[in-house]
Amino acid sequence: MTPLVAPEPAFGRAGFAAIAGLLVVWEILGRLELTMFVPSASSVAVAWWGLLTDGTLLRSAGSSFGSLLKGFVPAALLGVALGLAMGRFRTLREVLDGWINALMSAPLSALVPVLIALFGVRDTVVAATVFLFSFFVIVVNTMTGVRGTERSLVEMARSFGAGEAALFARIYLPAALPAILLGLRLGAVQAVKGMVVGEMLISLVGMGERLIYYGNTFLIPELYAVIVSVLLIALLSSTLVQSAERALVKWK
Repeated sequence: MTPLVAPEPAFGRAGFAAIAGLLVVWEILGRLELTMFVPSASSVAVAWWGLLTDGTLLRSAGSSFGSLLKGFVPAALLGVALGLAMGRFRTLREVLDGWINALMSAPLSALVPVLIALFGVRDTVVAATVFLFSFFVIVVNTMTGVRGTERSLVEMARSFGAGEAALFARIYLPAALPAILLGLRLGAVQAVKGMVVGEMLISLVGMGERLIYYGNTFLIPELYAVIVSVLLIALLSSTLVQSAERALVKWK
C-alpha cells in the first residue's frame, strides 16, 4: 500500500499573501451580491465574532473537541501499534492488508447505519466515526515506515544479539518515526472530517449541528463562519502534530 502524502505547509510570506488575496477576492464577490450564497468576507467575520461572543461557537466547539479526542486518541494508539506489527510481521500483513485497503477506500459515510445500530444516536457514535476516518491512514503510513527500514541496520543489530523488543525500540520505531508522525498529521485532518460527518448525519450536535441549522434557515454568514471554524480546527490539529514532528524528528 502507498501512504498518503501531506503537502508541506506554506504559511510563510507567500502563504499569507495567498490568503490575503483570497480574502480580497471573496470580499469583492460578496459585495457584488451575485448570489445570497456568497456573502462578503467582512459579513462572515462579523457573524463569526457574534457567535464567539454569545457563546454559541464555544459550546459547539467544546462538544466537537470532546468527540474528536475520544475518537482520535484510540485511533492513534491502535493505528500505530497495528501498523508497527503489520510492517514487521509478514503473515499479519498478508492477512490484514486487503481488509485495510478495502476499508480505507470505502465511503465511510455508508457505514453510518451500522454505527447507529452499534452505538445509538449519541456522542459515542461521533467518536466512532472519527476513529474510522483516521485509523486506516495512520496504520498505512506506520506500516510503510517500518517496511522502509534499512535491512543493513536490522542485520547489524541482530549480529550484536538484539532481540525483537530491542529491534522495535532501537531500529524499527526510530526509522518509522517520520512516517508515523506524517500518518498522525493526516489522521488528525481526517478525524475532523469524521467529526463533522458524524455530527451532521447522526447526532446533530456540536459544529455539525450548527452547519445543519444555519444551512436550513439560510443564515449564510453564520454558516460560513462555522465552516471557517471547522477549517481552523483542522489546521490547528495538523499544526500541533507537525510541531511534535519537528521536535522529535530533528534530522528532517
